[in-house]
Amino acid sequence: MKLGVIKEPRVWLYGSENMDIADELFMGWAVGIKEATEDWCKVITHYGYSGYVKKSAILFMQTEEIRYRDNSGQMAVICRRAADVLAEPRVQGRILATLSKGAFVKILSETKNGYRKVEMADGRKGYVPCIAYRSRMDADGYLYEKDREKYLREQKMLINEEVFRESVTKQAKEYLGTQYRWGGKSAEGLDCSGLTFMSYLFCGILIYRDAALKDGYPVKKIPINQIKKGDLLYFKGHIAMYLGDGKYIHATGNEKSFGCVINSLCKEDVDFREDLRESLYAAGSIWIR
Repeated sequence: MKLGVIKEPRVWLYGSENMDIADELFMGWAVGIKEATEDWCKVITHYGYSGYVKKSAILFMQTEEIRYRDNSGQMAVICRRAADVLAEPRVQGRILATLSKGAFVKILSETKNGYRKVEMADGRKGYVPCIAYRSRMDADGYLYEKDREKYLREQKMLINEEVFRESVTKQAKEYLGTQYRWGGKSAEGLDCSGLTFMSYLFCGILIYRDAALKDGYPVKKIPINQIKKGDLLYFKGHIAMYLGDGKYIHATGNEKSFGCVINSLCKEDVDFREDLRESLYAAGSIWIR
């Protein structure tokens, strides 16, 4: 299978030839090319999600190039809601591109005035504030490992359980107030599984992108009464992250919220959502002993 990376700041992944939006991909994200026409590519993402992307948005690469960048230690992820890549390491510098939270860049050696020189997937080089990025924790092994399901199922944990639970809930809370957007995963707009997916990605774990438990991924079903902070709640057609004390965070299209908010499972709380409590059917966790 041929591989490539997204070379535009962000693109839509369409779920079918009817062009229904299914997902959002960011600059630097790797994809496998299943089929290609003059204008479109049918791809599979580095987390196992399939769809169609404009061919012009993809930079084709060799498998060994993708493997090398995984092991280079140079890949970073934008961690601010947005970050301008500037032609010079100063605030007055010309803006080359504006990258969304979640975009990947290659970190170069030069640091000046609180800026770090980076290389974008389209080959252009510029500067971003040092506080606007952090080391990438996930990887692209799904696209080149022989046993793909095993790769996703057995992703290595680099931090301990309690630290992870604190970190993943912190990541989710950074999206509070973001508007709801079907298929979105950016700080401009995201949907329910976009929120949970991105929160886990920033902690190094790739989970299923939709609002369902799926075999072959690291999240496994657990009894709802055993749920802990950072675990996931599954409702009919919806997903949320548990925060503890009966609270959960989610991105909802409900007309009273229309965005990323915190609600409660407890009837006595003012932010209780009875409709969701009644449709709750499962809980999931990556921490299965």
